[in-house]
Formats: sequence, C-alpha cells, structure tokens
Amino acid sequence: MTPATNWKILLSKIVPLAFLLMGDVLLAITLATVILHVPFRGNFLLFLALSSMYVFVGISLGIMLATVSSLQQQVVLTSFFINLPMVQTSGAIAPIEAMPPSFQVLSLLNPLRHYIAIVRGILLKGVGLDVLWMNVLALVAFAVVLLTISVSKFRSQLS
Repeated sequence: MTPATNWKILLSKIVPLAFLLMGDVLLAITLATVILHVPFRGNFLLFLALSSMYVFVGISLGIMLATVSSLQQQVVLTSFFINLPMVQTSGAIAPIEAMPPSFQVLSLLNPLRHYIAIVRGILLKGVGLDVLWMNVLALVAFAVVLLTISVSKFRSQLS
C-alpha cells in the first residue's frame, strides 16, 4: 500500500525520464550542429515540441512493455524484437522507397518513421507544420493510443 495515487506514481516515472531524454535531444542537436556542421534551417521551438512528442511516444511504449511483461528480462528481450524492426523500417538506415511495398505500408505504423521525417523536414529543409502535419498527426495518434493502453494496463497492474 502506498499513499500515492496511480497518477502520481505514473508521473514520477514519466517526468524524470522525459527531462533526461529531452537533454539527450538537446545534446545530439548541439553536437550535430556544432561538430558535424549539420544545418538547422527550421524553427527550433517546433523541433523541441515535436521531439518531446516523440519522447512521450517512446516512454509510453516503454511503459506498455513494462506493464505487459512480468519480468525485467522479458521487457529487455521484447524491446529487442520491437526496436530493431522499428529502426530498420524507419528510413534512417535505408530509404523507405527501397523497401518492398509491403514494408513501406507497414512502416506507416512506425512512430520513428514519422519522427525522422519531421526531423529531416525541420533541420534540412526548414519546413513547418503546413508540410509536416500528417507526420505530427501520426505521432499524436501513437501517443494517445500507447498512453491509453499503458495507463489502463498500469492501473490494472496496481489494483
């Protein structure tokens, strides 16, 4: 028994991790622009807002995996089977156009694909929400669905 409510426990898991991951985003973008001279042509605040949305999607996916699994080892092993296909079908390693058509369609269910399109659009092309709205909408949908599943599983786990 704990005097904390479900929301307090959930927030105590999400907030520190979100700050750390946003620190990673800031470190990565700083290193990319300063050391690697990657141009930053877009809106920095839009980049931070959409990066925080993706961080939120990642945390929701992690919480969902943790609540579905009964052991920490299951979470680690399951994450290997999720993270590797996510990276492979995201367009970060190989262009999506070079994938078989079935994988191109499946990659639409990959939040990392949408985030990479957002980052490339903001950093390299300098585009805004008027161009990226479909990818942003996909990230919002992933966040809502994954968070809803995670919270409901987390509540049933605490009960």
